[in-house]
Amino acid sequence: MRDGEDARGGSGPANPCRLSVFLALEAPVGAVLRRGPTDWAHLSLWDREQDRVEHGQWFRGRIYGRRCDLSPDGRLFVYFAARHGKLDGPYGEAWTALSRPPWLSALGVWENVGSWYGGGAFESNRDLRLDATCTLEVHPDFQSPPLRIRHIGGDTAPWEARFLAHGWALQERGFHPRTHQRVGEREVWSKPHPSGDVTLFQQVEDWDPSRYGDPYWSTYWLETGEDLLPLDGVEWADFDTAQPDGHGPRLVYSRRGAIRTAQWSDVDTTERTIHDFNPLEPDPHPAPAWARQWPQ
Repeated sequence: MRDGEDARGGSGPANPCRLSVFLALEAPVGAVLRRGPTDWAHLSLWDREQDRVEHGQWFRGRIYGRRCDLSPDGRLFVYFAARHGKLDGPYGEAWTALSRPPWLSALGVWENVGSWYGGGAFESNRDLRLDATCTLEVHPDFQSPPLRIRHIGGDTAPWEARFLAHGWALQERGFHPRTHQRVGEREVWSKPHPSGDVTLFQQVEDWDPSRYGDPYWSTYWLETGEDLLPLDGVEWADFDTAQPDGHGPRLVYSRRGAIRTAQWSDVDTTERTIHDFNPLEPDPHPAPAWARQWPQ
């Protein structure tokens, strides 16, 4: 690998960080979960109107992006965390927690039955659905949250509940949503732009534990009438309705450890970097006092 090439052959750092991005449905903010180095995770808050990023807290362990979600108002973040092999921790090896982004200090913790499943998804700002393997009673170290807590159905998973809430439609079923066992030829989801001029597609790929950055991944492309436009190297993509440029919902995506935007008619030449997360290095420090209290 030459200097300046990443693990997928494009330009950028040799080992770019991995991003999971969560857009709030009712507020112009987003949460950005960064993984890298391998045993570290970091959360940031993205102001989508000003395209400014506030960096928050580091966590030494693993946070699984597929099992996380941001509340519609952007004030709460639910995440599934694990410290594999650390069975003597206060919450076991893995747990589901709520925090105030960009901080990860828990406002509430729910224990999991094992570490294979967990996490949650928001139905509304006051309704949180936890994976079926989570307890519904908050850990005794925490007060009961001012939320309605229920289970997600046992036949689905947090990532699928989040897709549906954010306007994605299942076109073809390829995997069981909980076990990721293959049940069809391919799994394809679609999301139309509000204008109707273009549709974003993602194909969920096979689980690959040897894959750089994350064993779960999707490939993305756009369809505009007769044209199919692949989004090479894109790890996440969506339409952003915050409209910072006044031109209507824009295409936003992550590639090589950075959030970017471009005109879908010509992604290769109009791409603009919103924020590059690669320069961050682990710098753990505690959350401020306000982040350790429930929002009013």
